[in-house]
Amino acid sequence: MNTNINTLKLKLKRIDPVKYAVVVTLVYLLILLIIYVPFLLLGSLIGGSNDLAAGAAMLGGGILGIIFMLVIAGIFVFIITIIACSLLNFILKKTGGIDIDFEKTGLEISQIGKDHRIEQ
Repeated sequence: MNTNINTLKLKLKRIDPVKYAVVVTLVYLLILLIIYVPFLLLGSLIGGSNDLAAGAAMLGGGILGIIFMLVIAGIFVFIITIIACSLLNFILKKTGGIDIDFEKTGLEISQIGKDHRIEQ
């Protein structure tokens, strides 16, 4: 095992499920906005040319469909992520955690998050 002086060994023991679920949900919803919204709007332009028009009409059309989908998807992703993170914490507790190696740079761990700009 390489014990380099520039390596910081840490152990992941637990992740806060709610904070993790919020982050994952927001990332998922941003990706969904980038991918889903253009397809839904394109489908709205096509209109009644296929059976999707009836489904889009039930959702209230383009904008309401986007809002409805984002809310429902957000709720499902949040719940599934909390469950997955809770299972991960259970497994981490039973297995003793995950060893993570970080490379030291110019900062100590206590300096992370501080403003290191040089005042002029």
